[in-house]
Amino acid sequence: MDEKLLMKTALLAGKILMENGAEVYRTEDTLERIIRKGVGETRIDEYYTHVTITGIFIRLETIGTDFRRVGDRTYNLTKTTAVNTLSRAYTSGQISLADMYEALKRVQDEKSPLPVWFKVLSSGILSGSIVLIFDGSFWDVIPGSIAGAVAYYVYVKVIGYLKAPFVSEYISTFAGGVAGYIGFALLNGQSLRLAMIGAVVPLVPGITITNSMRDIIAKQFISGTIRFIETFCVAFALGAGIVTVYYIVKLLGGAL
Repeated sequence: MDEKLLMKTALLAGKILMENGAEVYRTEDTLERIIRKGVGETRIDEYYTHVTITGIFIRLETIGTDFRRVGDRTYNLTKTTAVNTLSRAYTSGQISLADMYEALKRVQDEKSPLPVWFKVLSSGILSGSIVLIFDGSFWDVIPGSIAGAVAYYVYVKVIGYLKAPFVSEYISTFAGGVAGYIGFALLNGQSLRLAMIGAVVPLVPGITITNSMRDIIAKQFISGTIRFIETFCVAFALGAGIVTVYYIVKLLGGAL
């Protein structure tokens, strides 16, 4: 067994998982299974793993400790599913370690097959649907959909240029809120509140909230708490963007 390759494979698998939305405890479990398969059940005392939301550590007694930094985190369930499938195939003996490593590199380099316009359209449909769920009228659905589509489009564009956390969310919901208000005013909508909901919906950190709770339940208190704080800050930025729109509209004497 090439233990250096084993360590590289496990680290790469963990990096992909953490950068694409996996929980800490699930990532640690995957790494444990990969390494246990490689070194054998009789050597379980010769290795350990440690995963945080910013880095992954693995130690093998024979070759020492290695580390991989976790980069920008997003949510891509296609990649997490691919890693889980590969790890199960390796631990069950269906593929070799070398084949798994090469497959993981391809997974890491994969780009989303969905074009940006499709994601923007889907965000608009989602936002409009939420307005309906809250008993909004048809004339509120249209500005809500516009707000959601604009907010997500601006977020996609801004996130590539700004590295400051939470600023992208603020700018995106502000832009979406402005677009939603314009649609509300032009179409004589019935509820500005419902129209503004559309700007927030595509950017709500629902998966982050879920992962923080699941990590805390799994006794990963540090990562769970950090994710929870991150969720709170994102929610504050989203709300601040909408509140800014409301304040400007009120200052200019617009209809609320």
